Amino acid sequence: MRKILMGAAVAAVIAAPAMADDHSNKWYLNAGLGYQIFDSAWDLDEAAAVVLGVEKKLTKDWGVEFGASYSDTDNSYGVGAADAEVTFLSASAIRYYNAGEKLEPYAALGLGMGFINFHTIREEEITQANLGGGFRYALSGPLSLRADARYYYGFDHETDDGIVSLGLSYALGGDSKPAPAPMPAKAADSDADGVADAMDQCPGTPAGVAVDAKGCALDKDGDGVPNYRDKCPNTPAGRQVDKFGCKFVLTHTESIKMDVKFPLNSDAIPASQISELKKVADFMKKFSGVKAVVEGHSDSTGAASYNKQLSQRRADAVRNALIKEFGIDASRLSAIGYGEERPIADNSTTAGRQANRRVVAVMEAEVAK
Repeated sequence: MRKILMGAAVAAVIAAPAMADDHSNKWYLNAGLGYQIFDSAWDLDEAAAVVLGVEKKLTKDWGVEFGASYSDTDNSYGVGAADAEVTFLSASAIRYYNAGEKLEPYAALGLGMGFINFHTIREEEITQANLGGGFRYALSGPLSLRADARYYYGFDHETDDGIVSLGLSYALGGDSKPAPAPMPAKAADSDADGVADAMDQCPGTPAGVAVDAKGCALDKDGDGVPNYRDKCPNTPAGRQVDKFGCKFVLTHTESIKMDVKFPLNSDAIPASQISELKKVADFMKKFSGVKAVVEGHSDSTGAASYNKQLSQRRADAVRNALIKEFGIDASRLSAIGYGEERPIADNSTTAGRQANRRVVAVMEAEVAK
């Protein structure tokens, strides 16, 4: 048992983690109950002990302790032998470590005196060195739990004694650090532009866009179009701009309608209708951005499937003529046949059927004024 106690004391010194606490200039009153082991030279039984101490924390890493222990133990040889009262007094240097918010290990090394009073026989006074350590575990308020293991070496008779104890510490004074003020609640910022919603005059700003103190996107040239959308930065002051921040151009729409009539059951373009094609070709050459869908239609004479094919041939005929005869780029024209699906007149009359046999197209162009 003595070897175990010595090992625990030494381990407390050499194996504690080298980390620092920060509660300097604090006093502790220590009290506890322990288990004391005696050297065989004393012929004394192991016994319970009372442990008391006053501890001063000088810095975050170092402190001193003045301690005392008392035990009343029996002689190992039983009845008739001298029992003893044993008192150990010591002054120790304390090295503190930190293992978390609540746990504080420490190591101890000191000198002191031991007094062994054998009842009615003799009293021994011995000079001692002590080595050991333990830990303090914070409970609530100033209270903490303290465990300690200490090995005592007596120089006078080369004796080995030791005490393991568990008790309470009561803290007095110390450098109290006020609890950090709670972080203020972060104001809501729905668009994450750095301006709180309560102050944001331009909510919904796109992510990553630079904003001013009001939460509005920056507009370097002051044209009313924010930088991130302005395709014409540095617009002169006062100029009217479009939605992209570029010079505003007033436009109007020009349109033209083609309506080519076909004979019954024919996809050949009548010579009388060439002027309609020329009119469309001239328009498309003038406005190069215009594209057109050429729509073919038929009357209801005959089968619907046949009329569908006939109307497609009529649309293709007009498209091909515009490409081959008038030089319109093929990519600007497409053709589709609707057959008899979209009549514009009554198919029960000759005039109505003639009106329905047609190819049409409507084109528009935006023109600057």
